[in-house]
Amino acid sequence: MRGVSIKRLLLALVGVCVLTLIALNWTYGRLPGGLDVRYLERRGGEPAVLLLHGLPGTAEDWNLVTRLLPGRRTVAIDRPGYGFSTGGYFPLNRQLQAIAELIAKLHLGQPILVGHSYGGAISLAFAERHPHAVGGLVLVDAAATCTHTSTLSRAQAQLVKVIELPVLAQLADLTISQLVRKTAAEQVDEEAFSPAPVNPAQLHRALAINMKHANLEAWAGEMLAANTVIDTVNRGLHTIAAPAIVIQGQQDKLVEPRCGRHLAAALPHAQLEMIPGGHMAPYTHPATIATAIQTLSRQDPSHSPPARVSGPSPQGSTRSNFSNASSSISIDTR
Repeated sequence: MRGVSIKRLLLALVGVCVLTLIALNWTYGRLPGGLDVRYLERRGGEPAVLLLHGLPGTAEDWNLVTRLLPGRRTVAIDRPGYGFSTGGYFPLNRQLQAIAELIAKLHLGQPILVGHSYGGAISLAFAERHPHAVGGLVLVDAAATCTHTSTLSRAQAQLVKVIELPVLAQLADLTISQLVRKTAAEQVDEEAFSPAPVNPAQLHRALAINMKHANLEAWAGEMLAANTVIDTVNRGLHTIAAPAIVIQGQQDKLVEPRCGRHLAAALPHAQLEMIPGGHMAPYTHPATIATAIQTLSRQDPSHSPPARVSGPSPQGSTRSNFSNASSSISIDTR
């Protein structure tokens, strides 16, 4: 009995500590203001191409794609919350505001939006909200239609939010945090890249950047909001007039192939391109994505259905003469 009493006492103390930490955390307010968005740009002709990574990720996720677009202006961003952009969780509305202001400040006109995974959901939401601001959509393993986060994923996100609280975060850093983050990143990458091997450069960035506190806060927030965001996006798919190409991995473990098929069927002017492999097409099939972008760039501006996309071209057969120029821009999303 005494052992049981001690156990209950310890549990009660832990509960009090957690509640205290939560109360303290609520006093950490953020001052209103703008945010910095870091981007990689390759100079070239119009229409410009704006590339949005998934959850998590960085602008470098598109390096293999942009190299295959010689003469085309491309801008790949660290989405708000990730990479070297202002960190922390930014809800969908602020993500969309940031994209709109970035398009205006960089004079991108009506860009072709290219979105991978959750970046695909954001691209769709932007096209729904700003129908005249998008020249076309390339949706790569996009999180839409029947894609939803699992109960386990949401539980993991809740745990991350607790671990990232002040004091707890410092204690975790001193104890098990690094090992847990490394193990988690490796497991997620293995699932995402399967059946292909994990790209070592991507894993290195995930460990060095996406496992930092601000990026983890963004990941947890978006993971918990994802189902609501996807449901909201799904309700407006029929309103998107922009031509779209849906690229879907046939062995994707994170976005089921049937969801890609449903997305292509739900969009008024979409072409479906099924490809072998898993979720990380920007690394495993960059030429397929580049071909889709070039196909849309040749479309008549009056939103007609895209022409048939050919199969993957030889990887690395064409390289741009322009190197990525890393910059950042301050934008106001208040």
